[in-house]
Amino acid sequence: MKKLKKTVSSGKNKTWGAGLLVSFKHALEGWLAVFRQERNFRLEVLFLFLVVLLSLWFQVSFLEFLALVIVSLFVLVMEILNTVLEYFLDFYSKRRNRKIKFLKDAMAGAVLISSLLALLTAVVIFYPYFFIF
Repeated sequence: MKKLKKTVSSGKNKTWGAGLLVSFKHALEGWLAVFRQERNFRLEVLFLFLVVLLSLWFQVSFLEFLALVIVSLFVLVMEILNTVLEYFLDFYSKRRNRKIKFLKDAMAGAVLISSLLALLTAVVIFYPYFFIF
């Protein structure tokens, strides 16, 4: 078994906080790029804000609010992954290809499933507030 060599830091990289800030800056730039270019993503962000407003208005429980935010953010993550895959595949091949079509359709299906999960969660939680008999 090979022994790992212990290395001692030279102390030159003391700005790890600055590197972290740069990473967050790039992440925000990526999020904004998707927001600017993808209509569905903007619509899903709008639904997230609507869910937050309705949650505050109806004063849902913390666990209900948490469930709504988690499924809503899951939809946003799936949409970003879908966008990344589409851009990558478009970059990879400009020609029509049934395998690439399959990948894009499968990812779009994943976004649809996550959206249906979010919708179902919202209906189950908000139903009693809208239809009190």
